[in-house]
Amino acid sequence: MGDIQLSKTYLVAIWLESVFYGVNLAMFCGCLFVLHVKRRTSRVNRVRVAVATALFSLSSAHVGLGLPRLIEGFIVLRNTPGGPVAFFSDESELKNAIQVGIHTANSIISNGIMVWRCYCVWNRDCKMCILPILLAIASAVCGFEYTVELALSKKSPHAFAHTVHVWKKSSLALSLATSLSVTSLIAIRTCYILRVFGQRSMALQYSKAFIVVVESGMICALALGCEITLFFMSSNAFYLVYNPIAQLTAIVPTTIIILAGLELTSNDLHARLTDFGEDRSGFENGLESKASAAIQLDTILLPVGDEASDVV
Repeated sequence: MGDIQLSKTYLVAIWLESVFYGVNLAMFCGCLFVLHVKRRTSRVNRVRVAVATALFSLSSAHVGLGLPRLIEGFIVLRNTPGGPVAFFSDESELKNAIQVGIHTANSIISNGIMVWRCYCVWNRDCKMCILPILLAIASAVCGFEYTVELALSKKSPHAFAHTVHVWKKSSLALSLATSLSVTSLIAIRTCYILRVFGQRSMALQYSKAFIVVVESGMICALALGCEITLFFMSSNAFYLVYNPIAQLTAIVPTTIIILAGLELTSNDLHARLTDFGEDRSGFENGLESKASAAIQLDTILLPVGDEASDVV
């Protein structure tokens, strides 16, 4: 079976990204509602609002550049030599280079949020975040270097044949390594917290899987795994995953921000259940102290004989 035609692949990829953008828009609106209207603090967390806005702005710019590329490839340049296939094969085209840069910036912010969650889940232990931070920095360097080389390079006949894609391969591999390391660390710690404290709450037992999947960024890790597999297979189906990931890298972190705003992360549940356990133990200790201070009826000496008749 032959590979999918590049022009068709790109058309479907833009459509898929538009669908995910609709989800991203809904999540962003929900995030603003939670952080402003449903906030649990007296002040709005401006850092979370700024991060969510940056993610949404970058993902909006990425999908916004897709339509002009479709118009240029299928309408403006359709009668040029090679047609749409030649146009979409040229990744050094300016709009595509800008999209790559936006994708890289979005991934950096997304990785930063995941590292932050890893830091929080592991009780703010910096040692657990050393490897993810190093991988995230290396991925960012390779991603931006690939963007610069792509923008400055001459036109190439195919995306997988150009030497600048050594940087792209490195960026994809390091992004996957970053995602897998952070996802594993968060999932292990979250599963432990929910396993220990989840037995106290039946509702928590049912929501355990949802919390682990969302908070650990497992969805992004799976998507990146598919993306890098298709890329190293030199399959045009790579773009069917690559474009929607530009929205996923905003959707997943925004969902985590919503959970943090609603205080539904594993840390928040851990804290509430711990406080509940302390309050309950204190209440039980109070009952025991009252019981020990009560009069023990079996130690009262009742009068016998004549003394009993006098009492009656």
